[in-house]
Amino acid sequence: MTSSRSNRLIASTLGILPFAVLLIGVNVWPQPTHVPMHWSSDLPDRVGTGAGLFAVTLSVAAACAVLVALLAVLSAVMPALWARWLTTLLAGVGATAAATYGAAALGARVSGGAERVHVIWAIVPFVIGLALAVVVYVAYGSERIDRAQIIESVPERSRVVPVSSGTPLVPWATALRSGTMTGTAIFVAVVLTVTTVVSWMSSIWMGLLIGLISVAAVGLTLAWSRVEVRVDEEGLVIRSLLAPITLLRVAATDVVGAQVLDIDPMKWGGIGLRWLPDRTAYVIRGGPGIVVHRVTGRRFAVEITEGEEVAAAGVRALLHSAGHALTTARSS
Repeated sequence: MTSSRSNRLIASTLGILPFAVLLIGVNVWPQPTHVPMHWSSDLPDRVGTGAGLFAVTLSVAAACAVLVALLAVLSAVMPALWARWLTTLLAGVGATAAATYGAAALGARVSGGAERVHVIWAIVPFVIGLALAVVVYVAYGSERIDRAQIIESVPERSRVVPVSSGTPLVPWATALRSGTMTGTAIFVAVVLTVTTVVSWMSSIWMGLLIGLISVAAVGLTLAWSRVEVRVDEEGLVIRSLLAPITLLRVAATDVVGAQVLDIDPMKWGGIGLRWLPDRTAYVIRGGPGIVVHRVTGRRFAVEITEGEEVAAAGVRALLHSAGHALTTARSS
């Protein structure tokens, strides 16, 4: 899928849609006098005015719509990936805000009063917000890839070249431990535990939802604290040594180059798992590592704590794997 002006226009229009729907809806559907505002069990324990909830949700949806429109103008001069994700986020927030009012108003009408609205109506806005965010993300599309231009950006000695299928590949692997990721997991656990408790006190269902999200977030962060980096015929794979999960996979067909570089935390976003618009890095403390040039134009760097020679062996194995994949693709 490629990103074009029409794709961006469609995505931006969808991002502004919640604000428009909220404005139209309040004019064609009578505003309820009271709506549910808070749940501590299946039924609400506090209600508020429909006008008050409408004013809040309209403000949020309007702010999101304005920012989406601004992003549509700035998309020509900012990284496409940033514009895509920000548009998606704003569309989701705007849709959640608009759906909050809509669900509260509809729930009060269907249930025969604000005091009788079941807590399930409080979850509906989040489902709608997530659904619109997914639609906007898909509609926006990804940036067009010029493979030849990307290969030109890779140093000549680091480019993938065809390798005879008869040449065997010796798998390569190394283990890494990140104290930063361990510390981050502990910090996230403390913060999200407090958030879960507070949410549970206000709403059992919301506390349960945030609790599940918290467990997933802490588990994923902790999984990155001890990993194995492996290169085989399939490409480069990072697996957790604390959980039986694959954290990242770079297929051999996705590699256009690989090299050994000094991974400077200042240039790669810091220490730990870092994400920037054009590159991702797993940095332990700074030092020699493997930089993978991907066909998408993004780079992935992983620091190798065993030193430059081990990193060089990993690069040779990855270039061999990618070269074999290139030979197979050309022959087929």
